[in-house]
Amino acid sequence: MTAAYDHEDMHHLVDRLPPAGVRRLRLLVESDPELARFVEAPDPETTRRELSFIGLGASGRGDVSERHDELLWEGLDRPS
Repeated sequence: MTAAYDHEDMHHLVDRLPPAGVRRLRLLVESDPELARFVEAPDPETTRRELSFIGLGASGRGDVSERHDELLWEGLDRPS
């Protein structure tokens, strides 16, 4: 195995972990003196939550992103 393969393989492994597994892995890395120096504290200014429900719906319409304001007003039964 090469270092590049190990690096890619580790990325795929982390991507497949559930959130609880990622937290456990981070705790393990943080507790290892050799690896802890590579862990950066999350910056609350730049940390954002990803919305996992985005993109799950299928409206069948291709113009949703262009007309989102208009569609929202229609959905709220208010004049635009």
